[in-house]
Amino acid sequence: MEMSLNTKLEVAVEIISAKIANMSNAGYTTENPEMQELLKEMDKMYTGDEETIDRIINIYGPEIKRNYEGV
Repeated sequence: MEMSLNTKLEVAVEIISAKIANMSNAGYTTENPEMQELLKEMDKMYTGDEETIDRIINIYGPEIKRNYEGV
């Protein structure tokens, strides 16, 4: 069953927020190209760009999940 766009957006918001928080805790700032790219993706996500939302879920999601397994 396919998730609705609203559900995908909610999931993507949580994932990208965790990714940004992890990078911030690791010392990245908005001056870093990696952080700038995440912020651009977040902007695109909030405009409803389904490709970006899917990328956040499928690429960053497993990474964030690994970070929280066994916590």
